[in-house]
Order: sequence, then C-alpha cells, then structure tokens
Amino acid sequence: MMLKENFRRLGHGEALLKAAIQKCRTRNVHRITLHVDPLRTSAMNLYKKYGFQVDNLIEGYYSSDRNAYRMYLDFDAD
Repeated sequence: MMLKENFRRLGHGEALLKAAIQKCRTRNVHRITLHVDPLRTSAMNLYKKYGFQVDNLIEGYYSSDRNAYRMYLDFDAD
C-alpha cells in the first residue's frame, strides 16, 4: 500500500492497514507479508505498531540501489 504524499499523515494509511488486517483475520489467513523501503521510517513505524516484524533485507528489491525489508505478521492459531 502506498499513499500519495498529500494524503499522508492523515490516518488513511493506518485505516487501510487496520481494515486489511481485519479482513485477513476473518478469512483465516495465518501470515501477512509485505515489503517496505527501509528509508520510509513512518511506514516502518506504522507496521511495527501493528505487530509486523522484519524478516529479511532484500537487496535491490526496488532497483539496483534500493533495498526493501520483508516484514510479516503472524496470527495466533485458534
């Protein structure tokens, strides 16, 4: 998920993330994974706030000089 710059810091990204997490919970998804640019600290902080953890650094993910963190959120098995 990515928001245009003029829509950032208004709560839209957080609302979308919460809705996506809830939808995954209702559909018995066990893990959500995503990729995020390590330089996007506000995005990283948002994902961490909801329990996502860094899994791996993927070098050259976006381009030869732009890496990404793969992050994941596991749901408890009921």
